[in-house]
Amino acid sequence: MKVLKSIKRGFALICVMALALSLCACSGKAAKVELSAYKTTSNRRRLTGAYSDKSPLVAVLPLYEDSEVVLFASDGRALLFPPEAVSLKASRTTQGVAVMALKKKAVVTQAQFAPDTLIRNHARYRARSLPAAGALLREDDRGEEQMSLI
Repeated sequence: MKVLKSIKRGFALICVMALALSLCACSGKAAKVELSAYKTTSNRRRLTGAYSDKSPLVAVLPLYEDSEVVLFASDGRALLFPPEAVSLKASRTTQGVAVMALKKKAVVTQAQFAPDTLIRNHARYRARSLPAAGALLREDDRGEEQMSLI
């Protein structure tokens, strides 16, 4: 069993049997990097240059076969895309490719796997080509329910 551990500021990232990592930035870009790019040859205590610092990271997701990623933007849009649409990069400090076309002042707030979200109609948010603007979230897919007194 292969395990990759990277400890930074008390957080541990553990990827078991993943094919690659998906790095999602708040600028709407995503990169797919092989796990073998993080293999170190020397005994270093800290891994340097783990990702590009051009834009802050929103999520680091281990990619498995048949997984789909959903990006959520601050303007209420969501975009579902297969990680196979993003080409595999050899360099771990790559900026990535544009996945979500964002409006002015909008940023990507979170990235999750599709089954982990509350989205019911996946076809509505699936991207046909990249970059895509995504679709506005419907009330059913937001997961926000107003509390009632009764």
